[in-house]
Amino acid sequence: MSHRQPSWTTIAVSLVCLWSGTVWCQYVPTAGPYKVLTLEKILLRDPARNKNIPVKIYYPGGVGRFPVIIFSHGALASKDNYSGLGQFWASYGYVSIHPSHADSVADSGFCGTLHQAISDPHAWENRPEDVSLIIDSLAHVETVAPQLVGKLDLRHIGVGGHSFGAYTAGLIGGTTILLPGKTKPQSFADKRVSAVVLLSPQGEGIMGLSAHSWDEVRVPMLLMYGSRDFGPFGEEPVWRSEAFKKGPAGNKYEVELEGGTHMGFAGILPAQGHRVEVFQCAKLETLAFWDAYLKQDPKAREYIDSHGLEKFSGDIAHFANK
Repeated sequence: MSHRQPSWTTIAVSLVCLWSGTVWCQYVPTAGPYKVLTLEKILLRDPARNKNIPVKIYYPGGVGRFPVIIFSHGALASKDNYSGLGQFWASYGYVSIHPSHADSVADSGFCGTLHQAISDPHAWENRPEDVSLIIDSLAHVETVAPQLVGKLDLRHIGVGGHSFGAYTAGLIGGTTILLPGKTKPQSFADKRVSAVVLLSPQGEGIMGLSAHSWDEVRVPMLLMYGSRDFGPFGEEPVWRSEAFKKGPAGNKYEVELEGGTHMGFAGILPAQGHRVEVFQCAKLETLAFWDAYLKQDPKAREYIDSHGLEKFSGDIAHFANK
């Protein structure tokens, strides 16, 4: 396998893709045309569960309605992590909403371990309920955040996440789980969501997931993981691809990134042996996917269907779609 290194500077300056003699895509890893503004401390109230959900919002400084992305953090993290993704998407015309869940050390005072966080069935339920509560609140969020007046396109909502957040996004997209004491799998699907992005998700065998958990995932889905992206209990990296392999066909995409580690998708890289291109690839592919399915951009759809990222990944990206 080749490990040719791409020149991201060259790409940023002159990336133009040609297909059948016509320009069909233009994706660069640099910031987009919009100035990114941030709302740091918004609290959304859920009276049914008697809890507040802290959120951080990245949004474009331009005029117009923009599709909404809700991004769910990994275990123990918070709304303040994954800023690289939130800022990047917002710079290209998205409102990116990042909540803190109950397992957040910084915002919720969680004191347990990672294994305790992902092994708590109440967290399995509460996280997708947090996301649906945020969607419920979007029509009224302007009352607490007047800066967003006229900016939210409530017809086009995507949900993404990393690790435990990918699990959360998957549940919103139709993944089912068997909760302790239950005899039938439970769904948390939210039909208001148009597409989901799963970065380093879980496979079957933990967290209520079975071989049939993905049978009803009908929304467009992008799944990305790394070749060094081992599971929390030592599972091989390919285990993270099961949502793609076992789910139904139709607008499903999988990208494995050679040399990618688990935290590389959060923009956090190990000191030795990392591939700096992994996070850049994640930014480009997720943006193209959102453009294809939240903005219905035919050029973006052609880009992801034709594995456009492959040409600029230094041969580290390996694709499948169905």
